[in-house]
Amino acid sequence: MKTPTRTLLASLLLCAPLIATAAPATLSPEQAFDLYARTLLEDDATATRALNDALKPAFEGQDAVTPNPGALAKALAEPWQTVLASTGAKVDAAATEALYAKALRDSKCRATKSVIEDNEYVEDQKLARITYSCQLPDLGKVRPLFAASLASDASPASRKQFTDAYTQALQSGARVPVSGTFTLYPAKDNGYWYSGNFDDLVGTVAGALAPFEDWMQDAQAANAPKVTGVPGCDLLLQQHRACVAKVAPDQISGVDAMAEELKAKAQVQSADEMTQECKALRPIAEMMWTDECA
Repeated sequence: MKTPTRTLLASLLLCAPLIATAAPATLSPEQAFDLYARTLLEDDATATRALNDALKPAFEGQDAVTPNPGALAKALAEPWQTVLASTGAKVDAAATEALYAKALRDSKCRATKSVIEDNEYVEDQKLARITYSCQLPDLGKVRPLFAASLASDASPASRKQFTDAYTQALQSGARVPVSGTFTLYPAKDNGYWYSGNFDDLVGTVAGALAPFEDWMQDAQAANAPKVTGVPGCDLLLQQHRACVAKVAPDQISGVDAMAEELKAKAQVQSADEMTQECKALRPIAEMMWTDECA
């Protein structure tokens, strides 16, 4: 079975509670999010200490989060090292990890607002929907160079042009705001805010720093059979159908039902909404995919 890359990245970072009982704490949802972001992305020891101090009452005086400094930068750097090696460039592992570590420190993801809502799955419990914004490298000019580097007749010079431009963008290029949403949950007595799933933050940032998989999917989507009219959804349906036909042909009717549901939704939802929905569906579908589907 395949495990989504971004989920793996999030799981590398720290262990967090799934349940807790706590005395009231002083952190607002926005403050808690900011400390999580500084801990997860920026390897900020001061933020980690502040977050653990705030959560101590819920964990019998023990630290609630155990960060693994440098883990995310290393996880991002390793695929990039492979790309560099394929161009014949000399790879400096420490330098590439430092490149991503700096980009993560500079991301400065911070909460812009929060909304407290009822948790529809847990009676008498609230949750906090956080809207946040990050400052991440503008890779708009890098994308066409990436596409050119993948061409069958691409020269070593074109590949180097891409790798140089990407490195420069991460090091000192312009930044653009990237927004997302994140959910925090309260303790049993609603005393403090925590999360046990960081993919909505880590995945957003990792995807913006290393969007190559998404770019390749977009290129493939242009040639996928039109079902919904939304390229990302049509590619997902094409890939899922091909895989299920190989590994579980008796379940192909489920793919047909999925296609009809997405087709109907595409009639009433915007292309952006459908794209986000199919991005959320992809890791669920990929859980069924085996090596035969590669």
